[in-house]
Amino acid sequence: MPEITVKAFAKLYFLFKERGWDNPQQYRFEQPMTAEDLRQALDIPKEDVEVVFINNLIHPLSTPLEDGDRVAFVPPGIPSVHRFWLGFYDTKGDAKTRQDEQ
Repeated sequence: MPEITVKAFAKLYFLFKERGWDNPQQYRFEQPMTAEDLRQALDIPKEDVEVVFINNLIHPLSTPLEDGDRVAFVPPGIPSVHRFWLGFYDTKGDAKTRQDEQ
């Protein structure tokens, strides 16, 4: 059965803690799933996810997950300097957010 590692940052860290979940946690799945499917399975509100990292790179929520992937959900509100370091901005200074995926 495929297994991925899921990590939550900032506000979502506290959501995991409130639910008694490890952070990071291991998540097993039987059927193919995307990062969006994972968000829904974990019951994380859509408005609480601005960016998803898969294996340290920003990806659309529609990205299929594979065995061994490392997934991190990041909520809105990360300070600007960290957004640049994490890759939320491209080289022209344009923000990359969940809306870019739609």
